[in-house]
Amino acid sequence: MSESQKKYSKPRFCIGQLICHKLFDYHGVILGVDPDFRSTEEWYQKVATSRPPKDKPWYHVQVHGGGGTRYVAEQNLELDPVIGN
Repeated sequence: MSESQKKYSKPRFCIGQLICHKLFDYHGVILGVDPDFRSTEEWYQKVATSRPPKDKPWYHVQVHGGGGTRYVAEQNLELDPVIGN
């Protein structure tokens, strides 16, 4: 299937929204979104241990408090309950 024929899921989160990671309980802000997984298979096998779906949105997240950036599957994120987006 060509790139132009793919059907993408609408992202739940927008750039600038504050989120919390469901598994690792860190807070951050959405910096960017990919319509599907855009890293390497090697990274996926090594880092994405819960094996989230590759055909759903993935997000670039700046971790609060200087924790760097993370690449996170949509299923592992929720709106930050403390801030109450």
